[in-house]
Amino acid sequence: MQLYYLWRNLAISLLCVGVVMGGAHILPYYMAPALSLFLCGMLYTMIWNNNISENSGCMVVVETMLYSLLSYTFISIILVVIQVLDLYHFPNEIIFFNDPYLPSLILLPTTLAVTLYALLFKKSMPTYKFFRSLYGGSKERGYFGMISNRETTFQLKNMVGLFAVLTAIIWYYYLNVYVNVNQNGRDWYVFLWIVVISVMLDEVYFMMRYYNLYLDLQEHNEIITPEELRDVTAHTYLRFYVICGEYVYVDKDAFDRLNQKKGVYDTPFITKRTVNGIPTTEVKNIVERMTGVSGGELRFFFGRHLAGVDKHSLLRYFYFLDGDISDYPQLGEKGEWVHFNDVKRIYNDDPLHMATNALNDLSRLSTIILTERTYDEYGCRKNKIKSYKGNLTLADVRRCKLDFQDDKWLHIADFNSDTKFFKFKKFLRELAGKKSRSAYNK
Repeated sequence: MQLYYLWRNLAISLLCVGVVMGGAHILPYYMAPALSLFLCGMLYTMIWNNNISENSGCMVVVETMLYSLLSYTFISIILVVIQVLDLYHFPNEIIFFNDPYLPSLILLPTTLAVTLYALLFKKSMPTYKFFRSLYGGSKERGYFGMISNRETTFQLKNMVGLFAVLTAIIWYYYLNVYVNVNQNGRDWYVFLWIVVISVMLDEVYFMMRYYNLYLDLQEHNEIITPEELRDVTAHTYLRFYVICGEYVYVDKDAFDRLNQKKGVYDTPFITKRTVNGIPTTEVKNIVERMTGVSGGELRFFFGRHLAGVDKHSLLRYFYFLDGDISDYPQLGEKGEWVHFNDVKRIYNDDPLHMATNALNDLSRLSTIILTERTYDEYGCRKNKIKSYKGNLTLADVRRCKLDFQDDKWLHIADFNSDTKFFKFKKFLRELAGKKSRSAYNK
């Protein structure tokens, strides 16, 4: 189903291009903006329903097409207004009050520009941020999370290439071959059917691509049916970060299951229990048995369900030890004490040398603490010196009383007073939020 949703979102998005162009040929030309706005409403409804669904997916491609159609509509209307005010006279083919009107001349380059922006700045797209805040990063969501992230990027690259080629073909034909005296069958083939056929072939290609991917996953026994999902045994995975002063206990030769890579930095204290949820007292007994040290301070970090399976969860904890690392020369698992400055250096300079979960956990930890230190709850800077960058220590982590399960500070890290046009964008978000809540309450 997840593979189907990947294809469906792309197919509907590409189909909108064909509908806009075909509709402009069938309907009266002045209905073109109304048709594109209707499709925008449909795409927005898809995104809204996805966000409130229990099985939501990443909607970056759908959002990209939504912005493309909005941009096309806005540009088309602006061109008409400029011509009506007699400020400039454009070719008849790009003014939707004229006959013939060729929407591909505006729609294709506009979609190319928006798609290229989405490809370069995918992580800044609202739907991407929403999905990441809800389910974590792509690597946190397991193997399919990485597949989904990779395929979304590939879809955007494919759309950039497709619309770049179609834009070049149509504008070359318009400037060098087309005669605006009388349109013939060849003109309609270039301006309409070559686009529709290309879009349909692209959809067929991705249909075959995801079917073959499904067969590959099935062959390697990596597909789970809804019936199996309901019967799956509950598992709770535990990760403990053992800390003493400014040192953290690390296995430098760990195996990263997500990347299938050995020789990475990770905590050696990882275990699994066949239960759905574990009392804190039992968690502390587990870490004391694993480390061989009792009397430490256990602190909950945060937890996530794995890959959308409610019965599988991964919980992270800190286990703080008092005294000096010389008091604990060797703990219950293979590893050694590493200064936190060295861990941060690896995180910044060679992140691939860290296990995926450890990398994501450190990123979340540092982002939340440093963001709370830099900004208030409204996203405004506490320190007006923009060059100021705080330093994170393990003493800060132990003293910190923040709720790391809450994504509030992650949202503020993405959107704060250092963002361009912060106040204006914040006003628009608050306005959109009020309208959304009002519609929901109705």
